[in-house]
Amino acid sequence: MVKAIIMDMDGTLLDSTNTIPPATKQKLFELQKKGVRLILASGRSYTRLLPYARELEMEKYNGLLIEVDGIAWYDLSTGKRHVLKKMKPEEIASIFQYLMNMECETMACFDDGLFDFFPQSLKTVKEAIRQDQHLPIDYPWTAGPWSWLADMRDGYPNIKYIQAVEEITAPINKLQIMQEEEPLLAIYDDLKQKYGNKFEIFRTTPRQLEVLPYGFSKGKTLLYLMNLNGWEADEVVAFGDGENDISMFEVVKDSFAMENAKDFVKEKAAHVTRSNHEDGIVHALKTLGY
Repeated sequence: MVKAIIMDMDGTLLDSTNTIPPATKQKLFELQKKGVRLILASGRSYTRLLPYARELEMEKYNGLLIEVDGIAWYDLSTGKRHVLKKMKPEEIASIFQYLMNMECETMACFDDGLFDFFPQSLKTVKEAIRQDQHLPIDYPWTAGPWSWLADMRDGYPNIKYIQAVEEITAPINKLQIMQEEEPLLAIYDDLKQKYGNKFEIFRTTPRQLEVLPYGFSKGKTLLYLMNLNGWEADEVVAFGDGENDISMFEVVKDSFAMENAKDFVKEKAAHVTRSNHEDGIVHALKTLGY
C-alpha cells in the first residue's frame, strides 16, 4: 500500500500555466483522505510551494515539502522548516563570476528573493518581448524556465539586478542559469567539468540549470524523510521530469518519468507515464491500482 507520493512541480504536477489540472487535484484529494501523504519536491523555495500545498489542503493531511532540490524540508502539519544547507556569498563567487562571462542569465536565489545578472544582449531580447506583449513597466526582467520573461514575485518579491558578484550579500540557496536549450547544454558540460566536484549541477528544464551545494539532492532528503517516517521503498511513489528528479527515482520502487521528460530522465525511471498536460500522475496511479 502506498503511504506517500512525491511529485516534482514544473513539468510534472503543474501544467504550462502553473496550474494543477483538475483531475489530478481530485485524485490527490481522494488519496489524502485515505491516509496517503503528499510531498512536493522542487527547486522552488517554500514561499513558492506553500500556495500549491494550501490548494491541496496538505496542512490538514500532514503533507511535506522538499524545497530547493533538497537543501531544506518543511513540515506542513507543524509549519516548521528544517534548513540543511545554505551557501555563503564567498562560496559561490567563483562560479557566479565565471557565469557572468558567459552568454546566459544567472540568478543567486535566497528564501524570498534573488540576485539576477544578465548581459546586455539578453536585455535586448527581453525588451523586444516586453514590447510585443505590452507588459507593464514594472514587470520583472527575470527569465523563467520556459521564457525570457517570467514574473516570480509571488515567491521572490525581493529581486535585485546586479552587475558585480560583490553585490551578492545574502546566504544563497541555489543558482539558476537560463539560456536556450542548445547553448545551455554547452554551459552544462563546461560547468560539470570545471565545478562538478564542488557543486551539484542539474538540468531541470531544457532552458534551465541549477547549481546546489555539493552532496544535496531531492533523493537524499526524500530518503531521510522515508527513514524518519518508516516508509519502505515500495511504499513511496515518485514523479518527475528533470535531471534533479533522478535522485528520487533511485530510492523508491515505483518511479515515473513524465512523457514530456527528456530521454535520459526516462531511462532512469521504472516507468513512463503520460505528460503533465494529460494527467500523467492520475494515469500512473491508476496503473498501480489507486
